[in-house]
Amino acid sequence: MSGVETSCGCSVPYIGPPITAHCGGGTFLLFMGLLDTYINQQCDIADPCGRVKNQEIPRTTYDFVVVGGGSGGAVVASRLSEVPEWNVLLLEAGGDEPPGTQVPSMLIGYFGSEIDWKFHTEPEEKACLGFPEKRCPWIRGKVLGGCSVINGMMYLRGHPKDYDSWEKAGNSGWGYSDVLPYFLKSEDNLEIEDMDPGYHGVGGYLTVQHFPDRPAMSQQILRAGEELGYPIVNDMNGRNFSGFTVAQMNTRNGSRVSSARAFLRPVRDRPNLHIMLNATVSKILIDKQSSRMYGVEFIRDGKKQTVQVSKEVILSGGAVNSPQILLLSGIGPSEDLAKAQVPLIKDVPGVGKNLHNHVAFFVEFHVKNDTAKFDLDWTVTTDYLLNRKGPMSSTGLSQVTAKLNTKYADPSGNHPDLQIFFGGYLADCAKTGEVGDILNDEQPSDPRIISMSPVVLHPKSNGYIKLKSNNPLDHPLIYANYLTHPDDIKTLIEGVKVSLRLAQTKTLQKYGFELSPTPIPDCDKPGLKFGSDEYWECAIRHATGPENHQAGSCKMGPASDPDSVVDDKLHVRGIRGIRVMDASVMPRVVSANTAATVMMIAEKGSDMVKTFWNKQTVKPGSTRHIAQGESSGLSNRLNSDNGGRNATVLGNGNDNRYKPAQAATQSFGSFPKQVAIQQYNTSVNGASAYKPFDHNTHAIPQYHHGWQGNNGYHGGYSKPFYVDPIKPKASSGTFPSPSVKADYSRSFGNIQGYGGHGNTVRDNSAVTGYPGSNTWNGHMTGFGQTWRINGNRP
Repeated sequence: MSGVETSCGCSVPYIGPPITAHCGGGTFLLFMGLLDTYINQQCDIADPCGRVKNQEIPRTTYDFVVVGGGSGGAVVASRLSEVPEWNVLLLEAGGDEPPGTQVPSMLIGYFGSEIDWKFHTEPEEKACLGFPEKRCPWIRGKVLGGCSVINGMMYLRGHPKDYDSWEKAGNSGWGYSDVLPYFLKSEDNLEIEDMDPGYHGVGGYLTVQHFPDRPAMSQQILRAGEELGYPIVNDMNGRNFSGFTVAQMNTRNGSRVSSARAFLRPVRDRPNLHIMLNATVSKILIDKQSSRMYGVEFIRDGKKQTVQVSKEVILSGGAVNSPQILLLSGIGPSEDLAKAQVPLIKDVPGVGKNLHNHVAFFVEFHVKNDTAKFDLDWTVTTDYLLNRKGPMSSTGLSQVTAKLNTKYADPSGNHPDLQIFFGGYLADCAKTGEVGDILNDEQPSDPRIISMSPVVLHPKSNGYIKLKSNNPLDHPLIYANYLTHPDDIKTLIEGVKVSLRLAQTKTLQKYGFELSPTPIPDCDKPGLKFGSDEYWECAIRHATGPENHQAGSCKMGPASDPDSVVDDKLHVRGIRGIRVMDASVMPRVVSANTAATVMMIAEKGSDMVKTFWNKQTVKPGSTRHIAQGESSGLSNRLNSDNGGRNATVLGNGNDNRYKPAQAATQSFGSFPKQVAIQQYNTSVNGASAYKPFDHNTHAIPQYHHGWQGNNGYHGGYSKPFYVDPIKPKASSGTFPSPSVKADYSRSFGNIQGYGGHGNTVRDNSAVTGYPGSNTWNGHMTGFGQTWRINGNRP
């Protein structure tokens, strides 16, 4: 189909199913067809001029090939192509994301469409019993952006203990303090003023904020949780990790921000980045004698093609496709490969093992005192098209969630084992064409339906993946083994009970919340009392709800772990030149939606690649990033308790928002550096203009231990101070005298500040030096810091 001409200056190609594909017929179908046309004409939503360029003819050789352009692969391709002398090819099995996916309320309509892989589990023994052939569907994005195109957009990172447990299992450098900088590196939090200081970043590619619209019932659910004794948490990615919250989302201006939109579109014109859509990788080419990867074979338009790879292949296909590609390449359990008639390259028994997922159960409630139905009519549509507001700009109640500790949670500390998702008030089309009618053929006078879905956050049931055949176009065999561990079913039953208690609170009883009286058909039998623990176990096993959080099938772990597939640098064991960067490497899935964590893994993994090839040897926030032009600004924005702020910015002079002064040059190791330091102050009374400190351009000496800023406010005056003062270079003026001293550890450059109201503490100063230079090893912690990385906001 030819492109649709728009007023944007570019045409919108036919990319994927329209939003009419999942709607009812008749006049409503006509309405949705018109809506589809209007969406395609919205330049910021359809973005016809900002789309990536589909490479038709590849080069014969690339430095790097990234397999899979999903939540992780889009990040990897963007980051590796920051090095201009590296040629990077991204291979994506699907096409570009349809414009309709950008509308938050339309997400469900793309489940099971052509941009979904449409995987199903093999017949289950103790779950999915009510599904055809006892096979649960697995929703996985077959589209540029992957699952970030069809997920709920919730931006949650999990709990620090999730990552600390990875490190304790033998994965050095994957503790919470190690991974936090990489979350911040991606992030551009547009509501950072309202978030816990020190846990969020600005200036990254990935926009994070709340939806512009939320149903009034959202606040009532928070109050109901509070009535049961649970806290209302403003920032579940900050200091507190349990309670009820309205989550921040990957959204901007009322539309979805997928990984492809965030990380690939802004860099689409890089000459060293090629993106090939509709290209399904069939195997990685490996020289068996040397155990060295040398190329990739893929299928496009029904024809096999190959490209040579000089440095590395990065697998980012996700928890299903990444192990499948390894198996097709001859890497995996030798017995399984022999059965599939795949020549053995390397016997790695863990490939496809350790597969696990969050499991949910939908508890349905009728809200008797709320019969209001918001037709998806021109009023709602016009509000969205003109203002990007209203019900279409959100996912309804799905932006509300809770993380709680049940009696089965880890008794050693606050590490929630249960999450509850909520559903309802979704401005999606239905058979009646009305909001909130997705599940049933209701009449306008019927009570509204709302769901509460408890989820097991720490599943103990493990499954595995095997090849169905050696045909790369055959779906692999997925044995999920849901609910085979008794603790998982116990936790879910406890979650159902919490949901029932919520519905019985005074807050929700005002609206007439009532458990749906219709039992699960297979559990409506003599001797099984409706509402008993035995009934709920039966219901959960029949109406199992797998989340889209599959993980673990290419497990990261030490060599002593027989199930490990990659080491802590993400190298596939025993093979040179292949790494995996996606959810499959998680030793255990994090206690949250997985999209943010996958992007973090991709960020950290990309830095590992740069370090390995001597293109980068520092952590986020260091001068080395800035010196190489890989970012145009870094900011530690320090909030004081009386509302003022000052910000420290390191940059190379091209940051449009902070505008650091002209940089001075200083050699660091064998690499020249461009480093600027600029001090900004805002007055205590909330003035919004940043005011540059007089002496703002200085070089950091090669062995300088650090720079410390004070955000103490006394009498409406913010006085900056320095430790181990930086000597001016290429600038006039003199420094103020140091007002505080620092204590250093010579081997690692640890820095601690003393004195001053609201003083910050920076540990390990987040810098690792180039070989031969003074080495600073570690990360930054402290009060109110955020990092500005990677230049201007997309």
